[in-house]
Amino acid sequence: MKNKRATLINIFAALITLGVQMFISFWLSPFVVGKLGEEAYGFINLANNFVSYASLVSVAINSMACRYISVEYNSGNKEKAKSYFCSVFIANCFLYGLILIISILFVWKLEYIVNITAALVFQVKLTFLLSFVNMGTSLIGTVYTAAAFTTGEMHYNSIVQIVSNVIKSILIFTLFSFLPAKVYYLSLATLIAGIVTLWGNYKVTKKLFVDFDIDRNYFDFNKLKVLLKSGFWVLISNISNLLLNGLDLLFSNWFISSAIMGRLSLAKQIPLALSNALGVFSNIFSSALTKVFASDGNNKLVDEANSQLKILTMFFTVPYAGIIVFGYDFLKLWLSDTSYTGTQFVEIYILMILVLLDIIISTYMYSIHSIFIAIDKVRIYSVVLLVSSIISIATTLILLKCTGLGVYAIAGTSTVILGFTHGVIVPACAAKLLYRPVWTFWKTEFRSWGSLAALCVIFSVVKNLMDFPNWINFFINILIVGLIGYILEFILVFNKQEKKEIISIMKLKLIRR
Repeated sequence: MKNKRATLINIFAALITLGVQMFISFWLSPFVVGKLGEEAYGFINLANNFVSYASLVSVAINSMACRYISVEYNSGNKEKAKSYFCSVFIANCFLYGLILIISILFVWKLEYIVNITAALVFQVKLTFLLSFVNMGTSLIGTVYTAAAFTTGEMHYNSIVQIVSNVIKSILIFTLFSFLPAKVYYLSLATLIAGIVTLWGNYKVTKKLFVDFDIDRNYFDFNKLKVLLKSGFWVLISNISNLLLNGLDLLFSNWFISSAIMGRLSLAKQIPLALSNALGVFSNIFSSALTKVFASDGNNKLVDEANSQLKILTMFFTVPYAGIIVFGYDFLKLWLSDTSYTGTQFVEIYILMILVLLDIIISTYMYSIHSIFIAIDKVRIYSVVLLVSSIISIATTLILLKCTGLGVYAIAGTSTVILGFTHGVIVPACAAKLLYRPVWTFWKTEFRSWGSLAALCVIFSVVKNLMDFPNWINFFINILIVGLIGYILEFILVFNKQEKKEIISIMKLKLIRR
């Protein structure tokens, strides 16, 4: 009960973070597009994608850092936990120095790598440079997220993220409102917000890990070797995810046009806000699974993972169904001040749904991925994902060359292949590693997809009774539909005993307040 209570508290904090992120994406994206135009806007997310490429260098060390710190700390070996903590911090500082030098050389010749309009070259270069600098705040600050992960107090990180996002949105609005519009304003605001995040997580660490100061005497290269050995397969997994989802904007720039790249970038905004929230949930669930593994081994991992799948279904299926059914109406209101035509609205809507399907598939399998990390068996998952990503890239390039699908080939191919990989193969592999039947996780997954289908049907029926002439009307109707959806999800997803446990935890929380 204690573990579930902590998980639910962290989830509610993550939901608030999700709400803030969604609002910021909802408000800022058309505002910035209106100031810059779709072509210039596309380069902002492209810069973020290149930062993701560069960050792969550090994945092998950082991907398993929180796991090892958590296992040692919760096993009573605090000196070993501190050694991992200090070793990762020092290694990250060294890595970032190398990455920054290489990134400066890369930005210097950027116009020879990416198609950029002459008038935007300087602005785009500065955007990329600021994005790489901001990467340092994330990289150096990695260990400062370990304290909340280890203690199960992930809501502290959520609070820091909310404050950071609010500061970022205020800065963007101020810069674009009172100064001539420049592409690099968003990267500058993101850098400042990143510094705030680093400082906030540092303060959280000082609160939860009282004695965990950075001490070079605790640096242990052997600890890094352990992390590198374990994290290598996470690196392969991240490369695979990059091949599946991280090359879409670059391919659009290379093979179609910068304008289409900007359109795809815009279509990704709302789904990516949900994906970022999933990242928060992933840390919460990975923390819970790691603590279960450290205390009980494999025995309770299946039950914990299935519980997590149900929680993800409960919280995320409603917004997913809402985007599918009401997404086109939302886009017409959201982008009403832009120059997009009806055909372009349809194109953006289709792209948004294709991107969303990727995220839906990942959502219903998020806790399964955490199992591989918790039991330190990432290799099988990584190999499966790597094969899938190679097939996806090859298929996309063939479709681009041999068909007229264009950007739909880029956005849609990974969805199909990811669906089969994450929906069928990965849960079967996880079940076998835990010595359970292959269908162990499929049952919960099918329940998730069934609830999504049911909500889409119900929302479609209700939609026929509604009209969306303005934002006020739209939000009132969506609030009503959302309330209905969450009530239905609570009924459909959880069994009788689980409903009682959740209600009792919520009652206890209210009584305490």
